[in-house]
Amino acid sequence: MSLRRKHKLEEQKSQRLDYLDALRGLAAISVFFYHFFGWKWEKTSYFHASAFVFNGSDAVSFFFVLSGFVLSFAFIQRNEQIPLKKFIVKRLLRLYPAYLCVVFLNYLYWNRHALDLKLLNDIFYLNGQQLWQELILVRGNHKFYIPGWTLEVEMALSLLVPFLVILGRNNVKYLWFLLPISIFMGGSISIFIFHFILGVLLAYYYPKITEYNIKTHKWYKNRWLIYIAIFLLFSIRQIDKISPIGPSFMNLLKFLGIDFFHFTGFAAACIILIALQNKSLQKIMQIKPFLFLGKISYSIYLMHWLIVVYIMEHWEKWLQLFPTPQITFFAMLLISFLATIISATMLYYTVERPFINLGKKINL
Repeated sequence: MSLRRKHKLEEQKSQRLDYLDALRGLAAISVFFYHFFGWKWEKTSYFHASAFVFNGSDAVSFFFVLSGFVLSFAFIQRNEQIPLKKFIVKRLLRLYPAYLCVVFLNYLYWNRHALDLKLLNDIFYLNGQQLWQELILVRGNHKFYIPGWTLEVEMALSLLVPFLVILGRNNVKYLWFLLPISIFMGGSISIFIFHFILGVLLAYYYPKITEYNIKTHKWYKNRWLIYIAIFLLFSIRQIDKISPIGPSFMNLLKFLGIDFFHFTGFAAACIILIALQNKSLQKIMQIKPFLFLGKISYSIYLMHWLIVVYIMEHWEKWLQLFPTPQITFFAMLLISFLATIISATMLYYTVERPFINLGKKINL
């Protein structure tokens, strides 16, 4: 191992790749805007245009690929052992407490006029839905707290990461062999196995990615065309919605067993690849506001749904407070955004961070 690479790895032990966390924060913000715009205006051209910028429906692809990268990075590049028990406990403490808190708040909101001793019974059986399944993230179809489906995938597949790392340590070619298989395995979970494998592969090739000087490559002068192609690939679901051949294209993908998430997962991996290479982007993402958004990104993702639901449920009331619908829209957008950031900050410091710290202290 070269001295340069050793120095890099020593630096990695003392600092996180904060700029990637910042990108995660921006992705979480895009989910907020996507749900706000799409709640009442999903069929409008304004929403379709905004969805290209705030592509919240496919931001989860970025979350999953980045999780595969971040969770495997320490084990791969720092050549650390994989304490499986500690890894599982840390993931549980990282994801569950804040999630359970938000689900409980969601329950209190929808039952605020009829809170009684039925609460304990409802935890196991709620209006024909098994709420307890949502609480432990095994439901599959989350109707009570809709964003829970992504956390179920995150929890299940993050536990797969140690095994992907072990597989790659034996021979990274095994991961490349598994990647196309995951596309055609069938079932919704296999779609996101594809994402996590991409993330683990990025972690394996991290030294080569960061050391490679792309400026010497002949296509570098046309890099903006590549960036546009990645943007369009990431937006393929939105393009399909407005394209006249959209239904035919969707039927073709179904016939081939391919999902839009496969395209957006690959695009997300390309975005992370660019971030690992682009020093200018890294400097921008290390501006304090972006770093803070990255720090509270999980709490933003959890809390934004409660805020958007509350605002939209009372939309007629807000229309009466402002002179025009347009002013109402922008005023409530600003209020919703600030409420999301404030509530996410509170959730992070009161629930999320204490349990993260607890996970770091546990020795198994």
